[in-house]
Amino acid sequence: MVFVITLTIIVDRAIYEPHLPDHFAYLAALKERGALLLSGPFTDKRGGMLIISADSVEEARAIAQADPLVARGLDRYELREWRITDGCIDRIAIERPSMA
Repeated sequence: MVFVITLTIIVDRAIYEPHLPDHFAYLAALKERGALLLSGPFTDKRGGMLIISADSVEEARAIAQADPLVARGLDRYELREWRITDGCIDRIAIERPSMA
């Protein structure tokens, strides 16, 4: 099953940003185990979105709630199951953050 998790920042950015390394480590662990399909921030800097694979809504909810940004009360999340019916995945341009 595929789920979309939208994250919305609910605190000041100055409080939020020091927690981003833990969030990125969590995403890397999800990717390593095959649960994270896509992720990234919204360009308005008010949150982001994850597309994940999970066996149940309960597992997807546990993934969302274990994100350090959610667990620490910095982000609010919305979870929705997504049934993909069509598209051109090969046309999605991935913008990777620079390491500079």
